[in-house]
Amino acid sequence: MVKVDDLRVKRTRKLITQAFFALLRKKKFEKISIQEIADSAMINRATFYAHYADKQDLYDSLVDEFLANFSEILDEQNLVDGNNVHVKEIETMLARFYDFVRDNPEVARIITDRASDESLINRFLEILSKRYKALFEQLEVREMDVVVPNDFVISYISSILVGTLNWWINSSQQMSSKDFAHLIIKLISNGHLTVLGVNINRDN
Repeated sequence: MVKVDDLRVKRTRKLITQAFFALLRKKKFEKISIQEIADSAMINRATFYAHYADKQDLYDSLVDEFLANFSEILDEQNLVDGNNVHVKEIETMLARFYDFVRDNPEVARIITDRASDESLINRFLEILSKRYKALFEQLEVREMDVVVPNDFVISYISSILVGTLNWWINSSQQMSSKDFAHLIIKLISNGHLTVLGVNINRDN
């Protein structure tokens, strides 16, 4: 069993990851073989299997790392006060996320390219649900005096974020992360959240 903190292990995994990303630029995940990854990384198959069970395991490890970093960026402190959402704080948080995506474009592209993968979507939503369950419960979003289910609100907003993330990754990214975050929050807060009865606080 290899030790993850070993420098040689990290170096080998980096080579495997780089080879995997290079192949993903040329073909679909389903068409990539272990042998191709090994050849591109200039290692043998045995070395690959010493680190990953198969290519799905490699894929899962990359997604897990991305989602773990994504989860760390999500910080709900000072985002909500009663039924008021503090837009500036959310913009700052979202800008940090887009900066992170820009620094990790390959993994982010895997996320968006496989956005139809139900298991991946569920994992993404699970993180948001756990992180923001208390937040949305505190908001108690209502429509016509009927409480809107939290999982619907989270799923709805998540679909918007995933869609815009896809554009961010595949565009020339001439817009700064700060400006892009401002645009997304402006669109959501001026329409979707307002319709749902959420009070938008833009003072701080």
